[in-house]
Formats: sequence, C-alpha cells, structure tokens
Amino acid sequence: MSVPNATLKNIETALTEYYGWSSNPDLRGKISAAIEVKAERLRVAPDEYCQIAAGSHSEMLALVEEVSLGETWFFREPQQFDHLRNAVFPNLSRSGNQSGRLRIWSAACSTGEEAYSLAIAFDQAKPSYLQLQAEVFATDVRNRALMDASQARYRKDSLREVDPQTLERYFVSDSDSSEQPAEAYQVIADIRRLVTFRRVNLLEKAYWKSMSNRFDLIVCSNLLVFLSNTAARQMVTNMANSLSEGGYLMVAPGEESLVISPHLKQTGERLSFFQRSG
Repeated sequence: MSVPNATLKNIETALTEYYGWSSNPDLRGKISAAIEVKAERLRVAPDEYCQIAAGSHSEMLALVEEVSLGETWFFREPQQFDHLRNAVFPNLSRSGNQSGRLRIWSAACSTGEEAYSLAIAFDQAKPSYLQLQAEVFATDVRNRALMDASQARYRKDSLREVDPQTLERYFVSDSDSSEQPAEAYQVIADIRRLVTFRRVNLLEKAYWKSMSNRFDLIVCSNLLVFLSNTAARQMVTNMANSLSEGGYLMVAPGEESLVISPHLKQTGERLSFFQRSG
C-alpha cells in the first residue's frame, strides 16, 4: 500500500526538523519504503503509522533506523584514499601533533567501512619512524548501523576495492572452514582498537559545544547531499569550527558546491578536499 503524499509530507517535515533531511525524490523513496516496513510490522495502515510517527520523537528515531541513505564499502572512492595516503596524512604527520595522535572523524560512518578504511589508510601511509597514532571517532544516527560497525565483520561485496595485499594484512577470514573460500572477513584487532563508535544526531546543537578545534581530518561523505540547504550550511560551519588549523575536510565527489565557509579552501586537485585556514 503506497503512502499518501499529504501524509508523507508531514513525515518529511518532521525529519527536516529533527535531522535536517531535505525533501528530494531519492530520499522520499527511501522514506516511503521505510514507512511501509514499519507499518507492516506494527500491522497498521501506512497513513495511520505516519500520524503516529510524526508526533513521536522516539518513533521518528525508529523510522530513521529503517532508512538507509545508500550502500557503502571499503575505500569507496579510491582516488580520495590515494590522496589521503600520498598527501594528506604525510602533510599532517609533518606538521606534528602535541598529543601524539592524529584525530580523525568519520561523521556519517554507517556500518563502519569508512572509519576502518581511514584507520587502515593511515597505517599504510605512516612512516615507521614516527610515533604518531591515529584516533578515529565514528558517528552515525542509527544504532543498528553502529552495532554492525562495532562487530567489524564484512562480506565480500563490502571489500570490492580492497586489494589482495591489504586484505591479507588487515583482515582475517571469518569462514568456518579453511578449505572453502571465505565469504566474510573481520578487521584485525589492531585496527579495531583505533576506532570508537558513538550514536550522534548531528543536528543537535548541544553536541557541537565541545568540538572546537578538535580534529585534524573530518570525513563527511554522502551526507550533505541529503540535508536541507539550511542544515547543510550549518553543518559545514560546525565542521569548519571543529577542525584544527591546517586540518582537512573530505566530502564525497559532487558535494563540493555545498561546502561554503570562509575558513575552508578547496585543495587536492578537485578531489573534494578542503583545508582549514584562519
């Protein structure tokens, strides 16, 4: 049963208010599908479920748990990760860090592939003589995604961009039998220890109060495109303020036009990187 447009509009308005999500055809389709799943589970009509959800903060969160903003996988944008290894991480390593840790934030980490990719890429790029360590903070609004991320177990489709050497070095087979090709892999413990997961609604103003100058690198990929114009502008401002001097913001290809800040200058040969200055 399809969701009436008028009823769906009420849900979209609530999602914009709570989470900053915009109203666009792609996201509308994902929301409609999630509503149908929730309505069927609760054995009510979709329009009745929408009336319930629109007036309940907790039910809105439950609905968000059902909405997947898109598929993700390790090293999703290979050129960007090459730039991280060859330019960004070496530059940050040379500039030094008094805490002895490079602070990285995967802002919309979903099921964890991006966060672990960042930890692995830093380990690959770090000169052996440096004592600098990576500290990856990974956030998402969906508890279910974070639970999957904390397990660090992934099937082959999530490893499509992982070369054999990286697979052997940073993953262990999760297969029950050594005689059969592995269908799933787990990230090794040394990399898992570098990543901390936390549920965060990035639209909550209170969250940003303690974030000033905290990170050397922020990765916010495939999130800005789903936000309203107002929410996207505020998100970029908050992230710029959360970067240390000389720190980097990386967004998904195609999101460059959404990064508007007097403190961020595009860099990295049009690879969707911005650096904090001033």
